[in-house]
Amino acid sequence: LPEADRHTLIRRVTFDLTGLPPTPGQVDRFVADRSGEAYGKLVDQLLASPAYGERWAQLWLDLARFAETDGFEHDKIRREAWKFRDWVIDALNKDLPYDTFVQMQIAGDELSPGDVNAAVATGFLMAGPDMPDINDQAERRHTKLNEMTSTVGTVFLGLTLGCAQCHD
Repeated sequence: LPEADRHTLIRRVTFDLTGLPPTPGQVDRFVADRSGEAYGKLVDQLLASPAYGERWAQLWLDLARFAETDGFEHDKIRREAWKFRDWVIDALNKDLPYDTFVQMQIAGDELSPGDVNAAVATGFLMAGPDMPDINDQAERRHTKLNEMTSTVGTVFLGLTLGCAQCHD
């Protein structure tokens, strides 16, 4: 295949990294910059953009089954859910190492007691559907723990552990 022209190239990389089209000014600057560093500078600018974390956080939040409501019939609003969403965006924009990113979401509150951001990171564990108004709170806890285990297994291990709640 022939090499992409500069208009196509900036469009592709901007959509890939930020999920947004390039502005006309960005296109003009990139097309006019014929230096060998033009593409690298563009990528660095896009990676430094807040839109980078917003775009890639969307994919992670899907894995975390993030929602701003509980789901089910009452679907109550989770007024603090945005804190976990923003933590993920910030972690991606700060290029938090992946091992730290994972550890903070599974046990941030234990690894860094008293650190509010570490506690917010564990929102990963509670991001899925919930029924806080169920009559049997023991059943709610059981369901929630099974759901957490299943999600951790699927997201971090690539294993479907949810079956283990009924089958050994």
